[in-house]
Amino acid sequence: MMLAAQGMDYQSCPMIGFDIEEVAKLINLPDDHVMGPLVAIGKGTKEAWPKPGQLPLGKVIGRYGF
Repeated sequence: MMLAAQGMDYQSCPMIGFDIEEVAKLINLPDDHVMGPLVAIGKGTKEAWPKPGQLPLGKVIGRYGF
């Protein structure tokens, strides 16, 4: 779903830290259904913040003489 959103020029973000039972009640989820991951999808209004502590790609990917 996130890749499909990106292909349509949307941004997406998986969400954690929510109360699954409360969301199920809020949306009147039937008892024989279960919640899956939540994903926010929309149009960004500004560039994403850099991930703290993320190494530059050149420091984690290298070429080896295989």
